[in-house]
Amino acid sequence: MNVIELGSGSVAASIAGMVLADAGARVIKLEAPEGDRLRRVDPSGFRVWNRGKESLVCDLRTTPGQEAFRSLARDADIVLEAFGPGVTSGWGVDAETLRAANPALVHCAITGFGAEGPYAGLKAYDWIVAAKMGLWARGEYSYREGPLLKPAPWPSFGAAMQAVAGLMGALLVREKTGRGQSLSATLAAGLEPVDYFVLTLAQLAARPKPEGRGQSAIAQPPSRYGVLVATSDGRLIQTSTLQPHQGKALCEVAGLGRLVEESRFAKLPMFDTAEDAQAFEDLLMEAFIQQPLAHWLPRLLASPDVAFEVAATSEEGLDHPQIVHNGDAITIEDPEVGPIRQVGPIGHFARTPMAPNRPAPALGANRGPLASHAFPKGGQAAPAHPFAGVTVVDFGYFYAMPYATAMLAALGARVIKIEDGAGDPHRKSFGPEVGTSKTMLGKESLSLNLRTEEGQAIARKVVAQADVFVNGFRSGVAEKLGLGYEALKALNPRLLYVHAAGYGSTGPYAPRALYAQAAQAVGGSFGRQVGHWSAPERLAGWSAPELQAVVFPRLHQVIDGDSNAALGLLAALALGIYDQQRTGQGQRLETSMIAYNAWAYSDDFCTYAGKPPVPLCDEEDFGLGALERLYPAADATWLCLTVRSQ
Repeated sequence: MNVIELGSGSVAASIAGMVLADAGARVIKLEAPEGDRLRRVDPSGFRVWNRGKESLVCDLRTTPGQEAFRSLARDADIVLEAFGPGVTSGWGVDAETLRAANPALVHCAITGFGAEGPYAGLKAYDWIVAAKMGLWARGEYSYREGPLLKPAPWPSFGAAMQAVAGLMGALLVREKTGRGQSLSATLAAGLEPVDYFVLTLAQLAARPKPEGRGQSAIAQPPSRYGVLVATSDGRLIQTSTLQPHQGKALCEVAGLGRLVEESRFAKLPMFDTAEDAQAFEDLLMEAFIQQPLAHWLPRLLASPDVAFEVAATSEEGLDHPQIVHNGDAITIEDPEVGPIRQVGPIGHFARTPMAPNRPAPALGANRGPLASHAFPKGGQAAPAHPFAGVTVVDFGYFYAMPYATAMLAALGARVIKIEDGAGDPHRKSFGPEVGTSKTMLGKESLSLNLRTEEGQAIARKVVAQADVFVNGFRSGVAEKLGLGYEALKALNPRLLYVHAAGYGSTGPYAPRALYAQAAQAVGGSFGRQVGHWSAPERLAGWSAPELQAVVFPRLHQVIDGDSNAALGLLAALALGIYDQQRTGQGQRLETSMIAYNAWAYSDDFCTYAGKPPVPLCDEEDFGLGALERLYPAADATWLCLTVRSQ
């Protein structure tokens, strides 16, 4: 597979190209004589996101450079381009021109907002896209007036994962038709899955209620799905409690088991009043702050129903026991800086394993021209959608995995969700069907009692005809219900069996529950989003009331633990489906929420000699400096300024 990547400074194109290179494609990165801008402004990101690629100096601003690119593209399977709308047309190297010479070419353009419309001319910078999409407007979740800037590349990460999925879909279509096509991915669409619930609830809460109407369907009782606590030595512990038994387990670890006997706490994590919810949080805070992390960690680990993680930096995440066990922290030798510990592959495929082992290239380092090869001949009519004809069985609850399969459904796959009689518990989260308003889109629902032989027989009959089975439960759940890998492999040898739980299927944390807020802590969300306020040395010695009054309001984060996992899983699924549809062979694919949260912060989820620190926002979340900052205007609106070059 020959891939050409171009677009100086594009995080999204770099990450998408990294996935393809990890998967075995030959990826040539076109660079101007001065090199990709990321080499200078984000050297850590460049070293990770461009591993396994080659570099070709090609100045597309010149006639010789344009001719060289057109010649190279005749033997390419994919062109991954991230210039602004109209730029490549002016150079005579646009998708239409390239595909006229190579009809089998699949061309993907990554932009900020698309090629047309009022925002088409805006730079495809993460902060600009996030500002326009409303991510910085936190509403009641903010500790001050105005937007809060959080410096993480969510739009680019999402666009990269969606681009990979789109490319795999287009390649599948090419297998049938023999023809390539043009597609696009945008940073705006890539950001859409991030923090969906907070954005939705904050905006709906701000709307005036229609006169004469009672409480809206969106209204919900007070809750504490995620409680953040601090230890006596200043370490933060993010807990996630989505079900009553998990709330009970957390109370027992904290020495507060008696709380569940009180009527006001009987519905954990829901409460009748806001005062009761706050009282629950206060009691947990007072309990945890009495002892250091060394006291609490073994107690938390001894209770698998407590979903938690210690707030960490991305670099600390490399040493998480489960990250290490899963092979999600690898080391690649770089000729300039020595060994680089960094995030592992996008998925662990049993039959077609990824094995990234080459560093990012020096400027101009390549193996010469692309080798010519035969493209698929096809001959069939094009399907209505890229993944039309692919059947996916979705076996999991809540947001991360189910939203990945919802995005597959949007690309044309038939997705059948197996639920019990009560349905996915997420149907009740945040109000009736609010939690599942995205995760159920485009799917069919099959309600089965899998505790009965009849229910299991029906499930097996469905899986026998499916292409993909995605298991989002902790290790052992599917096996008890006759839906484990070995059982389904024997039933359907061509099945792509995907385990997509929080931590993976084996290892020290595999039996544990995990949800968004805790999952993102492993990747380094605290260090990246609220780094000034989450440092242990800053928090040690504060009382619980002081922390709650001064610090904790500044620790509210963009919740990306689920969306990062959904987007990463989407890309891995697309790669697996492409292989399965081409070869007719099944395999096992292992993924985890913690790995994809590491991917989302992968420019800092690395260590090497001389690594520069990742830029952090100022203490009030206005920006990283004068040229990357939120500014208030005289009319009460806000301006997001991002300057990346001279």
